[in-house]
Amino acid sequence: MFDAKLGEYAMETLRRENIEVRTSRKIEALESGLPGISENDSSMAHTRGLTLKVKDEADLGIGMCVWSTGLAQNPFVEKSLGGTHTLPTADIYGQLSDISDGASWRIMQDGKTGSVMTDHQLRVMLEPVEQTTTTTPETDDSNSKNYTVLNNVFAIGDCAMMHDTMYPATAQVASQKGYWLAKHLNKNDLESSRFEFKNLGTMAYLGGANAIMQSGSKSLGNVSGRMAWVIWKGAYLTKTLSWRNRILLPIYW
Repeated sequence: MFDAKLGEYAMETLRRENIEVRTSRKIEALESGLPGISENDSSMAHTRGLTLKVKDEADLGIGMCVWSTGLAQNPFVEKSLGGTHTLPTADIYGQLSDISDGASWRIMQDGKTGSVMTDHQLRVMLEPVEQTTTTTPETDDSNSKNYTVLNNVFAIGDCAMMHDTMYPATAQVASQKGYWLAKHLNKNDLESSRFEFKNLGTMAYLGGANAIMQSGSKSLGNVSGRMAWVIWKGAYLTKTLSWRNRILLPIYW
């Protein structure tokens, strides 16, 4: 997600630490045992390891694998979206344009990630089961599209995606959605408001006194090295809730 120059800086920093970075690879499988050693080979019974299968490359024997492959749909959310229901006409905002009362509907999901689709007020969107593919509306004119939204049911964070906007799946987005929704529910002005993400910057720690930061502000720009590390440390301190932890964190560092 970082600017190309920051990405190159990070990779070069890791190379100097003898860490090899390989990109554009497709992992096909991770299996127990080392490559070329049969499970029935008693002479190698004491050998422990794993085999990483990479597409169009030789099998790679490894001793330890730390697997971090991004986000997956929460099983509870995934299972909850499997059924169809009768359209709750009394509880929806706007009407589906071409289906009658009592028709079956389902939660609208993103075709790639399975995320719950919401409108700009973070309300869960519905679509009729007759639609064979998930569509992404281009406007908020719900009366002209074959979808609607469910009143007083909201989805935020990693399980949700706004229907015409791709925000990163980060805690920063989820936190801002939570604050925004609480604020406008208390003010009772949800209908006249739209959620918009304010990018406060993205940071990554590279080890030692080294980090990279891509700022959401044009005036600050991109920062790398020791200065980014200082900002990264400061961000952790300012976002820590209790004063006890604010005192303990520098001690641990």
